Amino acid sequence: GGAGGKRYTEGCVEFENKKDDRLIGERLNNTPITNHKRSVHYGDLWNVKYLRKFKWEHLTEKVAYERRIREQKMRIELMQARRENAAYAEKVEQGMVLDRIEERRKKRGKSDNGSAKDGNKKKERRFRQTSTMEESTSGPAKKAVLGSLV
Repeated sequence: GGAGGKRYTEGCVEFENKKDDRLIGERLNNTPITNHKRSVHYGDLWNVKYLRKFKWEHLTEKVAYERRIREQKMRIELMQARRENAAYAEKVEQGMVLDRIEERRKKRGKSDNGSAKDGNKKKERRFRQTSTMEESTSGPAKKAVLGSLV
């Protein structure tokens, strides 16, 4: 069909007389829009249907419903974008706070001079580990416990 100038792909026409509606639907269906070769619509065909028991209110209801759905999707997308933006801003703020803490630690280490070497080291933590069964028990008690498990 025509390459340019298309603005509408669908449309509706309502006639006062049902006979006119049917007649025009039959005559225009599958006929060329224009016979002028220089027209952008040369080669395009009408696709017209007579819709029985279809009222104009049905069309407006459908358009309103589609608009509500589109607006709802847009609201959901905006809320998601806001959430992501807030999460990102929170992470940036946490990073800045951690950077400030690190700077303060470095300054303290430099001001103490002698303890600067110790300030860069992390404290070594020791955890008391419970002894294994082999170390704690031996002999008949160990056999009794293991026997009850099997």
